[in-house]
Amino acid sequence: KYVERLRGADKTVEKFPCPTCHSEFTLKSDQDVTELARNDFIKNTLEIMAIQEKAKASTACSRCKGLAINLCTSCKILMCQKCSESHDNWFTMKIHNVLSVQELSEPDGQVKMRSKLYCKKHEDKILETYCETCKELCCIHCMLSNHLKQDHSCVAVNEVAQKQRETLRSNCTTLHEKLSEGKEALNNICKVMKCLEMNAKTAKDEIKEQKENIVKIVAEKLDERAEEMYREVDKVYDELHGELSEQHDEIKDYLDKVQDSVSLPRNLLKGGSIEEILSSRKLIDENIEKLNNEQPGNLAAVNDGAIQYVPDDIGNINVDEVVGKLGHIK
Repeated sequence: KYVERLRGADKTVEKFPCPTCHSEFTLKSDQDVTELARNDFIKNTLEIMAIQEKAKASTACSRCKGLAINLCTSCKILMCQKCSESHDNWFTMKIHNVLSVQELSEPDGQVKMRSKLYCKKHEDKILETYCETCKELCCIHCMLSNHLKQDHSCVAVNEVAQKQRETLRSNCTTLHEKLSEGKEALNNICKVMKCLEMNAKTAKDEIKEQKENIVKIVAEKLDERAEEMYREVDKVYDELHGELSEQHDEIKDYLDKVQDSVSLPRNLLKGGSIEEILSSRKLIDENIEKLNNEQPGNLAAVNDGAIQYVPDDIGNINVDEVVGKLGHIK
């Protein structure tokens, strides 16, 4: 419905902003939303939350109703000590992941709970190879039939784990730096905007004070000229404020995108498996490249927010000159 609402009657529209992270995605008119690439990190996180909720909701063994001490994340069942031993004997030749109930809430335990990623084309094959050329995970069959035939650089997942985590840590640092830089720029612009408000008020107050010094002689003309100068101040203010507001909104929008982009690598760094990190690598790199391209060229305030009132000398006033003596705006 979100895509249909944005697209409307124009079926040629294929690019849309994600309603959650604001990243742009492409969906052709003949495609379904279910065909979009999934985020394995988020998928596994949701599965882990479901497992944790199940463990919190019941402390009884799923088989004999005794006190549960372990949980098989593969079978999704709680087990007592006796059933755990039986389970281990039965599945001795299979790769089942059994954790203690206590481990479910610990970071290391959550990493162990994360499912292995399987090939979509060869559903029984684990994605245990990473193509550095395509920046994507692949199974042994895909590597041999597709990637190596094209002279791609392929390595085992466990061989690039440390390097990828270091790269991810560098990504987080880069995004945090952008976040800090953007926040500082936004704070500076807010200060200039506040200064602009004060300067505009000061200029108007000084104009009023100067006007009152000579109001007895040329009250009508002074009022006319003063109102004209108020408008000049407002005009300058509107121009400067408009420039700053536009820049403020641009940097705020950019900062929101940086903020949204940093959550994925940060969460992956805290609790993501290497497979999840690798499956997200391409998206993270694309997000950073896009942020680099979208970063405003100038983060300094476009103007200094200065509005200054310069009064003229009112000594030896004569009626013909008094309007000009009120001063000017710059």
